Amino acid sequence: MRMNDQIKCKIVALIGGVLLMIAPVFVGAQQKVSDVRVVVRDVRQERDSIRALLEIEVIGVSVAPREQMYLYPVIRYRMNERKMAPVVISGRIQEAVVGRAERLSGHVEPVYASFCTKGQKLFHQRIAYSATVPVEDWMRDANVAIAQERRNCRGEFHHLSMEVIAEGIRFVEKPVRVAYDLPVKIPVPPREEIKYRTESGEAQIIYTVGNAEIKPALSNNQVELDKIRRSLEEVRGVQGVKINSIAISSYASPEGSWNYNLDLSERRAASLSGWIRRNYDIAGIKLSSRGNGEDWEGLERLVRADLKMTEMERERVLQIIGGTGVHDGREKQLMQLDGGRTYRYMLTNLFPELRRSAYRIDFTVPEYSLETIKEVFTSRPGMLSLYEFYLLANEYEPGSPRFLDVIKKAATVFPEEKISRISMAMFSYLSGDVTVALEYLQGLEDDPEVWIYFSSFHARNSELDKAEEYAKKAADAGNPEAVVHLRLIERYKVDENLYREKLEEWKTYGIE
Repeated sequence: MRMNDQIKCKIVALIGGVLLMIAPVFVGAQQKVSDVRVVVRDVRQERDSIRALLEIEVIGVSVAPREQMYLYPVIRYRMNERKMAPVVISGRIQEAVVGRAERLSGHVEPVYASFCTKGQKLFHQRIAYSATVPVEDWMRDANVAIAQERRNCRGEFHHLSMEVIAEGIRFVEKPVRVAYDLPVKIPVPPREEIKYRTESGEAQIIYTVGNAEIKPALSNNQVELDKIRRSLEEVRGVQGVKINSIAISSYASPEGSWNYNLDLSERRAASLSGWIRRNYDIAGIKLSSRGNGEDWEGLERLVRADLKMTEMERERVLQIIGGTGVHDGREKQLMQLDGGRTYRYMLTNLFPELRRSAYRIDFTVPEYSLETIKEVFTSRPGMLSLYEFYLLANEYEPGSPRFLDVIKKAATVFPEEKISRISMAMFSYLSGDVTVALEYLQGLEDDPEVWIYFSSFHARNSELDKAEEYAKKAADAGNPEAVVHLRLIERYKVDENLYREKLEEWKTYGIE
């Protein structure tokens, strides 16, 4: 009886109490599973797989000669479970039995590593474990455990323990770069209490040869005269408008002498001014006229645009216009070109368009209230000042369709003014379109007033080196905002380096 008790005690000492004293941790944590310690280096996604990187240390494990011990990580979530390749420790006899069976069947059990106790009572081994399984959607919420099982000589498995070694799997998500915002103010455009505006156009009035009398019934004259009428009516329809002056300029075609054509253009300009005075109420409005003589610049434009003349004809005409003075035989050379054929073509097809009159209406518009600004914006946006566009844009959420509509319209009305370009750039920046914002500032790269804006825009574009360059220049120029920019850029560079590291990791392991 005493001998039997001793045998029982030995058996208990060999197989009893294999408990995993594990606290759930992630990478770098050491876990003790009774006589097995596990250090979790990483459990992560690698493209379409999950890889477990572990250090497993087997300390004094006892395996009977006809048994095997299985150690393997298990990915688990609710009813889902995926076993990874096992580490197998075989007793001396079982090692030989399994090996012979595999040779006879040709089937080898897939394992990560296999060891034999070789008759040792207590087995010691350190194992660097790295294995993968295909990734599945449910694994995003899974944990990872280490399992121990014993397998007897009949192939029966007996579960010993299952303990969590990692609370989750590290999925490599594509990083999102944060917006690098540097504070910058929208410049407030100067107010225009009185806005000076101009309405201009052209009327192609047909006259009889050598005559300056306006004949509405001749050719298309009534349609051309209606252009002037409509322009006056449109200007008078502007809220609060005051028309100050109307200027008429007339031109003549080149046939004939210079002095004659100058006099003819002056008489035709005066005739058109008289017609306006007789047909419209322009009391209190200054009306002026001027004759400009032969319109050689207009002829040059028409020749360049003409598609019926050959390229050689166009080049020869332009050479004569550009190389021969008006009083040095220019018209005579044109008349002799190609036996006069080219001149006759221009006389019939191009010269009539040179007998034109241009008109300009100068007027002023008062500053509007916000409600009037909204009305005028939809009908005559050119009557608004940049300051009024600024007030209107501030009524809408940056980036909203209405906000963008105001920005685009203001850019067309004020395309060249520096403060307009800065304002439009800022509006585009606030709308999230940094590319357009930088386009508005093209040509202003050497302007100290604009450096702080370049700093902000390049930072938002994740071009931190350029942002820093402009911030340093602005700081040297005495802009106090630049000091804030430089401090933030220094911090953003740390964030950018971290983002790039994560991006490289995602490129290596992640999935789109």
